[in-house]
Amino acid sequence: MSHISTSRRSGHSRPGIRSFRQAFGWTVGVLLALCGVFLALGYLQGPKLSSAQLDADAVVSSADQTLRLFLNQSVAAVAVDAVTVEPAAAVSVTSEADLVSLTFDGPLEYNTAYTVTVDDVVSISGGSASTIDYSFTTGEPELYYLDRGEPTDEIVQTGLSGSARSVLFAGEGIQEFVPVGELLAVTTASADRIGTLQLVNPQTGITERVLLPEVGEVADLDASRSGSTLGFTISSVDRGPNETISHTLYTVDVDRGRDVVAVAGIDGEPMRVLGWQFIPGTSNIVALTTDTTVVRVDLASGDVVPLGQYFEFDRVSADGTHVVLTDPRGSAAVSLSDGSETRLFPSPIDDEQPFLGQADVDATGALIAKMVLVGQTAGTFSSVLAYDDGDVSRVLYQTVDDKGAILDFRVSPNGQFVAVEVHPNFSVFDSDEYVMAARPRSVTTYIVEVATGAVTRSVEGFGAVWR
Repeated sequence: MSHISTSRRSGHSRPGIRSFRQAFGWTVGVLLALCGVFLALGYLQGPKLSSAQLDADAVVSSADQTLRLFLNQSVAAVAVDAVTVEPAAAVSVTSEADLVSLTFDGPLEYNTAYTVTVDDVVSISGGSASTIDYSFTTGEPELYYLDRGEPTDEIVQTGLSGSARSVLFAGEGIQEFVPVGELLAVTTASADRIGTLQLVNPQTGITERVLLPEVGEVADLDASRSGSTLGFTISSVDRGPNETISHTLYTVDVDRGRDVVAVAGIDGEPMRVLGWQFIPGTSNIVALTTDTTVVRVDLASGDVVPLGQYFEFDRVSADGTHVVLTDPRGSAAVSLSDGSETRLFPSPIDDEQPFLGQADVDATGALIAKMVLVGQTAGTFSSVLAYDDGDVSRVLYQTVDDKGAILDFRVSPNGQFVAVEVHPNFSVFDSDEYVMAARPRSVTTYIVEVATGAVTRSVEGFGAVWR
């Protein structure tokens, strides 16, 4: 006979199960309600800024830098006329999911507080529009220069304002220098003009001499502003039926070693140049070869693109859009994007027609240039640095009583300032008698604001490099 036993436990557990189900149901209900509340709030309040991303140093040194605004939800497309920047700056805008990207057309001003406002930002699912505000302060460049003295020369780092200066390296007979990556490249020369190239680490004080592939003058230093590639020329005598000077262009990537590599020309042979320079913001170069051909060289791929025939190399513009050259017809600006040529003719200064000297040409075609005005008295003239917008020119800097000489100038990467090298009295040269790149013993570099012509500070020295 079988017996069936029944457990009392299952009967007593039913109320517990019901309680659990009820509690679970209430919890889910509350959570759904809260989600609904938050969704409703988000719908009613509109999108909010979660975080932002911007390189405050890069945005003052080159165009096309992007401010990224990350929002708390995906948003509909943002129109460019919904964006306001104070102080004013031209931008383009794109939006995707929860990201709104604002790309600045040109570099911004140094050490300036900007506020970006984006109106009518709406969730992709609709709802209330909101206004997104974001403020930031831009960076400020470092200025490097060479102060020659006795018995030692100094490479100095300073800023746009104040009087603080840091001596990064001191030594005898410094001919040229340029910052490259975290290092300084420095050239010296003996009495027979044989040059040396040193790499200096300002942080550690360690100096190393670079082994060069040939013996000769080392000059024309330049470095990629955004990388670690250094370039220079070595000039040595080529023996043969017609003795010539080589002027061979070399590069070295200081982050990858100390291998010195000759830049190859169109024919694949080492390139010999009359002048050259890196294109700012890139690792590409522009060079005027000894056969008077201007070329653009991609150092990564080795591609060489000819841009025309000219006799003299002036400079690559600070914004990297043009190279300025001369030929028997005068000065020309050659576009580095398409090779088109624009002949340069200075606009009048106070209804007087100046003569054009060295020039920097920006993307709009405006000039910052050395100009000469002929005086009313025979044999007199004024040497000025001027800004030319294409219609009229205005003086940025003029020496006191026209006694001085403007030796050179360098425009800042964002075009806001220009460093002007001045010798106070051109009637007394008083050379420092360096075997290469001799300069007057007295040279002052003035920092001039392009918009106003105001001198913001000055330093004793020359060879200014913006970084």
